[in-house]
Amino acid sequence: FRVHEFYELKSEIRCGLCCCSCTSFVLFILFIISFQQVDRLNAGLLRNGLTGEVNLESSYEPGRYFVGFWNEFLQFPTTLNTIEFADEAVEAGVQKLGKLRSRDKDGKQIWLDVSVQYKIKKELLPDIYRDMTKLYEDVYISELRGALQRITNDFAIDEAWKNYASVQTRMHNICKEVLAPRYADCWGLQLWGIRLQAEYENQLVRTQVRKQAEQTAVARQVQTEYRQKTEVLLAEYVANVTVIEQKGQADRQRIERDAVSSARSALVTAQGDVYKLVRDLVMINATDSQAEQVMTGSQLAQYQRILMLKGKASSNFEFMH
Repeated sequence: FRVHEFYELKSEIRCGLCCCSCTSFVLFILFIISFQQVDRLNAGLLRNGLTGEVNLESSYEPGRYFVGFWNEFLQFPTTLNTIEFADEAVEAGVQKLGKLRSRDKDGKQIWLDVSVQYKIKKELLPDIYRDMTKLYEDVYISELRGALQRITNDFAIDEAWKNYASVQTRMHNICKEVLAPRYADCWGLQLWGIRLQAEYENQLVRTQVRKQAEQTAVARQVQTEYRQKTEVLLAEYVANVTVIEQKGQADRQRIERDAVSSARSALVTAQGDVYKLVRDLVMINATDSQAEQVMTGSQLAQYQRILMLKGKASSNFEFMH
């Protein structure tokens, strides 16, 4: 080869190597970006990034998939989502929609604060996208607003605090009926604020104050009746206690009298028995002039006195002149 031909060949080889390196690098980058991820707590649909066509044959669970660099995932949250009809500040990711404005059965204008929690059915994600694309929440909001406005036309607004549980249950059931055909579950509904026009609200306050006053009067009357009945029962118990105490005192006195009488009777009986025993056993000794004799009454009395004096350490004697 000539020198200039050698340099030309070397340049061609260098260019070929450079092209191969660039191609390999590009292919490596394309291979890396061909892996796409569905985030946790989401479900996904595969979309062709070049044509914009979405594959509605199946949905994808959270994870990483090799789908090609020309495809990407449209992701939908599978956790609970909130729709809030209120003027209060809302949490991140929740649309601020304002109060739900409607009229009750009597035609009164009302403003309601309502919160709704819903959850899409991830297995029906292709149907959700086919019917509503990614604007499904706007569809839910529109249909819920209309349905809840209609249901408030069926009851007077004072039922909301007279029978709150029933009103909320009816609104929750309407929410379920609206979202079920739209491939979502109405997980919960809270009616947490009600406002009326000023004149109706003031009238309602006066009505409630009057009713509370009536209930208070009834309760006070019932309390008075129970207090009177309690006082009557207490008086009866006190009277019964007095009667029982008096009967017990009388029984005690009778028992004491009976005991004293029994003791005295027993003493008299014992003395009689002793007197008879002494009379039968103690005799006057026989002498030459007379036989053994039974003591007379006066002798027995004298004998007893001598026995009594014998048992005493000292005693007083009275001599009669």
